[in-house]
Amino acid sequence: MHRLSPTRLAQQLGDGDVDLAIATPDAGQAHLRTRHLFEESYILIGRPGHPRIAEGATAAGFARLEQVIVSPSGGVFSTPVDVTLEALGHSRVTVASAASFLVVPSIVGSSDLVALVPRRLMRDRLAEVAWIDVPWLPERFQVELIWHERTHGHRGQQWIRDLIHDLVAR
Repeated sequence: MHRLSPTRLAQQLGDGDVDLAIATPDAGQAHLRTRHLFEESYILIGRPGHPRIAEGATAAGFARLEQVIVSPSGGVFSTPVDVTLEALGHSRVTVASAASFLVVPSIVGSSDLVALVPRRLMRDRLAEVAWIDVPWLPERFQVELIWHERTHGHRGQQWIRDLIHDLVAR
């Protein structure tokens, strides 16, 4: 397992440093092989009893909440959600950036921060957080297996790709 470096993924796959990635594909990496796993959407989470999480049901309310965003490459405080907000005439208050969605529930669980996280990531942990759907954010995104051509015909790689695909399909 390696920490995903989106800006270096194609190089890492080509060099053999990474054999397989599970990620949202980048249009600039069209030369890589992909296999669709699922379509995903976001929910807004906060600590249990968060006094303002319901405000996130509107774009204006969401923009006023202090938030954690996820930036796998580190330090980036803008995501496609910010483009959607800007088109609606809003900008959000981002106070922290995490490298992975996996740490976000712990961050919001001990603060008054909120965060958008993939619904699927939280499906077995919804009782641990306050959460709401975000009806103003229609954005859905694709999650895919990504690999390099050099491993495409490798039988072991084919087996693991099929296994992951079948597990996710359940």
